[in-house]
Amino acid sequence: MADHDTKVTASEEALLESFFSAARADGARRAEPSPELLARVLEDGYAVQDARMTAAVRSRPAAPARRGLLATLLAAIGGAPGLAGLAAATVAGVWIGIRPPEAVSGVTASVFGTTTEAAATTDDDLLGYDIAYADLLTDG
Repeated sequence: MADHDTKVTASEEALLESFFSAARADGARRAEPSPELLARVLEDGYAVQDARMTAAVRSRPAAPARRGLLATLLAAIGGAPGLAGLAAATVAGVWIGIRPPEAVSGVTASVFGTTTEAAATTDDDLLGYDIAYADLLTDG
């Protein structure tokens, strides 16, 4: 940092005192601003206020549109990532429910005392018709 000489000499002190005494004398006979000046300042102030009010009204965002029931439910579960997680859990649950692993089958057998085996293929289609009957319908 640079060193500054902070000592005030007698001539500088006298010069400063003359400025201060002039300011005190001027303050005693200080004139008030003219009414025309005050009117112009107020008029400019009101114009600025009006400009800011109209700008604020123009830039005010519109009210958000109401969301539908599906959008609300989707937002409640966390959006698309939440929906993807629920879908994955559903698929895994159906998969494990249809074809459980051996460890789960052993636990189920020990808890309920029986085992159940589901046939992976049947002779019936989804509507309950026998495949042989469906062949008769298509042959003719």
